[in-house]
Amino acid sequence: MKRLIPLILIFALALTLGISAYASDASLTDVNPGDWYYDEVSEMVSTGYIDGYEDGTFKPDRTVTVAEFITMATRMAGAETGSAAEHWAGIQMDNAYRSGWISEEDVTRGVYDIPVTRELACKVIASTLGLGYPAGTVLPFTDSDEIGEAYSGSVMALYASGLLDGYEDGTLRPGDTLTRAQAAVLLYRASHANDEPETEQTEPSITAAGYTSEDIINYFCDVALGAEYGDSVDNVIKWTEPIYYSIEGEATETDLQQFTSLVAALNRIPGIPGIYEAAEDQEPNLSVHFVSTDTMVSVCGEAYNGYVNIWWSDYVINRGEIYYNTDIEQSLRTGVIAEELCQGLGLLTDTYDHPESIFYQYHTDASWPTTLDWAIIQLLYSEEITPGMDESTVRTAASALVG
Repeated sequence: MKRLIPLILIFALALTLGISAYASDASLTDVNPGDWYYDEVSEMVSTGYIDGYEDGTFKPDRTVTVAEFITMATRMAGAETGSAAEHWAGIQMDNAYRSGWISEEDVTRGVYDIPVTRELACKVIASTLGLGYPAGTVLPFTDSDEIGEAYSGSVMALYASGLLDGYEDGTLRPGDTLTRAQAAVLLYRASHANDEPETEQTEPSITAAGYTSEDIINYFCDVALGAEYGDSVDNVIKWTEPIYYSIEGEATETDLQQFTSLVAALNRIPGIPGIYEAAEDQEPNLSVHFVSTDTMVSVCGEAYNGYVNIWWSDYVINRGEIYYNTDIEQSLRTGVIAEELCQGLGLLTDTYDHPESIFYQYHTDASWPTTLDWAIIQLLYSEEITPGMDESTVRTAASALVG
């Protein structure tokens, strides 16, 4: 994908569980007022996030499988779901591996119908939302030492964000399997993450599971300083005022779902000035176009898959355009939507490292920001990273933010 700096510087989540019909919250015979999960299950079912069963039950104590929970998270993220490789959840499982939500050490490829553990569910949610945790976070659970090394950061991220608590006896039971009721509560809290009061941060607060602080800072400098095409300055550029977008052209329902889901996720990042659909009588400062290849060529000069054009003054972005090619396959366009929108935030350089990233030069199947991508977006919109910073000042400021 290509992008240009101008020459002038100025969770619909629905867990099918193999059935086609679902019961509404009003008809669930085994979910009643007074149940500890009543409010959460009712909302998740009434909004279509999780289905009940054809017989009118919810089966709150039934164990959730890895495939089922990945499907929940994938639909919460607005990414593609469907069958592949002879499994009903093959598409979302493949995306989960590519996006770093899970690894083959967590779940063996093809073995998806095993129960999901509480600690693995934490990793999936933390990765989906791009959550980090303040340095010095201490877990209060009496069995915290039982949390696997690969999951401790994710558990701390959910705990620090107010999304996770333990049992009345003070345990977390990280290796226990997750029930449908517990999954509903966890997804409810994740879907309301932006409503939670902000947790006081103790620096450093930006992390990415599987990557060192040096990895994060180096990747940020690669992606955020400079640009692939056009007039390039090796300084931080970013939006500081709210972004109001309009969408024009022939966007599919999948296109719109991907775009709006990513906007919602980006709006949860501290420091983002806000991304909103422009009102009818409002002039947008970000115009988004879904166009044919011919139109792409006439506007952008080449048949790009996606294209970003931004304007800024004093390193502050004040206007942008994004073009998406509607003649490419939907699965490819879904990934392009994620890449170009994130690049329009001020992350303009493709790189040759980290093929799992949406900023990778050679397109892969990545359709959602990875944990590393979320970390550099968080870093860009940290208040300590200001427009105009050069690499030296960025590295000094980032060293206190990244853990």
